[in-house]
Amino acid sequence: MRVGDLDLNVRSAGSGAPFLWAHGMGSSMQAEDALDMLQWRHFPASLRLVRYDARGHGGNPAGAPATWRELGQDMLALADAIGEHRFIAGGWSMGCAGALHAALQQSARIHGLVLLLPPTLWEARVAQAALYRRAIALAHTAGTARVARLVAGQGAGLPPWLLEAAPHLAALRAPAPDRAAMLAQYEGAALSDLPPRAALAALSATPALIIGWAGDAAHPLASARELHRLLPGSSLFIAQNYQDVLGIPTRVRDFVQVCAATR
Repeated sequence: MRVGDLDLNVRSAGSGAPFLWAHGMGSSMQAEDALDMLQWRHFPASLRLVRYDARGHGGNPAGAPATWRELGQDMLALADAIGEHRFIAGGWSMGCAGALHAALQQSARIHGLVLLLPPTLWEARVAQAALYRRAIALAHTAGTARVARLVAGQGAGLPPWLLEAAPHLAALRAPAPDRAAMLAQYEGAALSDLPPRAALAALSATPALIIGWAGDAAHPLASARELHRLLPGSSLFIAQNYQDVLGIPTRVRDFVQVCAATR
């Protein structure tokens, strides 16, 4: 559908309070469904679940690099396009950051946040951005196929303890994007961060569910814990094992239902 100046691949299911969900970098709705860690098929039909492929991802064409701030603007524009003024926002990694940017840009429109696996932030972002720039340089010198193989070797971006408990997940990684999409994704990530910590005071009254896990350098627990400290209306859950991971979909559904009931 047309969203602002973009054509985005969008899915909407159910009716009721809207929950807009954004996937992580290099992923898509299709890739999330294949991984099935969030079990969207069990999401209550009494709520409106709106998912979409971010610009340059999934069924959307590659374009100019998009920063987290611009992804937040896309989420707000999508809410406008589907006729929803207030909504619950959420996302995984890059999508988590985009949801936070949406909330910071128009906090009055967001009545709940689901922040799954927050990415590297603030001081830690410098080193992560450098990694993305090195990947871009490698893509230019050795080709995107080599970069894709290196990314694939990381086990779909999941921590080793999870892959040991559920080895089938390693085969469910998202397909490698084409060259233009990969470079745009990495360039956008290298340019992205959250605003200074003080800006999060605007979300002091916003309920939030923050979910992290250990052993994942791209989604350090330090980010999840710092967001929990800065957002007084938040709760923090840290998955310690595979059973905890299996319980994440229920936690997300329960939180969204509570937010919807107090809308």
